[in-house]
Amino acid sequence: MNINKSITLAFGTLLALSANMAVAGVITGVGSYAATSTSSNCPSYCTSGDDYYESMGGEYQSTAQSELSNYAAAKAFSGFVDGSYLPLLRVETSAAYRQRAGATAFSVQNYTNTSGSDRTIGLNLNLHGSVGGSGSNSLSASVAIMRGSLLEWYPDFATLVYEFGGGLRVGDPTNTYISSGQDVNVPASLSFDLEEGESFFVVAAMYASSKDGYADAWNTLSMSFSDGSGLQAALQPIAQSVPEPASLALMVIALAGLSRKKLRR
Repeated sequence: MNINKSITLAFGTLLALSANMAVAGVITGVGSYAATSTSSNCPSYCTSGDDYYESMGGEYQSTAQSELSNYAAAKAFSGFVDGSYLPLLRVETSAAYRQRAGATAFSVQNYTNTSGSDRTIGLNLNLHGSVGGSGSNSLSASVAIMRGSLLEWYPDFATLVYEFGGGLRVGDPTNTYISSGQDVNVPASLSFDLEEGESFFVVAAMYASSKDGYADAWNTLSMSFSDGSGLQAALQPIAQSVPEPASLALMVIALAGLSRKKLRR
């Protein structure tokens, strides 16, 4: 074989390997999404006027953030907690009289039980926030568990959980609400049985809505496993598994050297 062809083949093979390593473990349906909206001319309900909408993120995205300040104010953030990779969600809205603001944060994460045994998984939740004003203002959060390693990506909680993934859903989703009060905490928990090697999705969404008031949950919807040992998250920092360019170059040189030795024989 020609040396140049050998080097080219080796380099192409390594690039293919690195690409495969980069996406290893990334499962369909995992990602982050954030959306915000604001409207004017809302006496009792919003009629034609100035409406703004923005959405960010998508499948395989580890973070997403959206923010609007036209008339009313809205911001949303979606990501994952360092270490556990559970969804990390934040929303906040505020709107004056006859204005409206909405914010949505949505995340999906997949896990596989690699503990070596069947087990019961516990997930603890806490919705913390403040809601006030003379109009209609609220915070809410929903979390669902879906079995399997394949789930269609669709950043709408109700559609994904009840329609697309109905047969995969484990029990009923957990829903929490805050309609008024300062620094309110609403805890919740859920548990489910898992076999060794079995995978599941954590689907989470949080919403804020304001009309003549505010809804602040920027201190986040917090989630934690009672015992997360042996749970392997799908969407982990991809860069950790991809060889550095210098390492790739050394590997190419090593393969080229082997090719030269073969040619001399």
